[in-house]
Amino acid sequence: DAQCREMALLSINAFQRGLADREPLLRSLALRVLTCMDVPDVLQLQILGVRTCCKDSSPYVRKCAANAVGKLHPRCLEVGDESQAE
Repeated sequence: DAQCREMALLSINAFQRGLADREPLLRSLALRVLTCMDVPDVLQLQILGVRTCCKDSSPYVRKCAANAVGKLHPRCLEVGDESQAE
């Protein structure tokens, strides 16, 4: 519904800050929560977060980024964004 969508959009900033945290567990948790949101408006931000975390120094964060790719790929196909799906 519209209220859930609006709350998701408002919370994006907090999760993006979490992606830049010093602690690897917080970075991975922020990525996991960010990619669990099924809101088409934030798909590009989710992809950007995954790309950032794929290059992280922590193996755990990189593993969470790899898992997030599996979650985002079907959404990219639904939206029809073939360039992002690859």
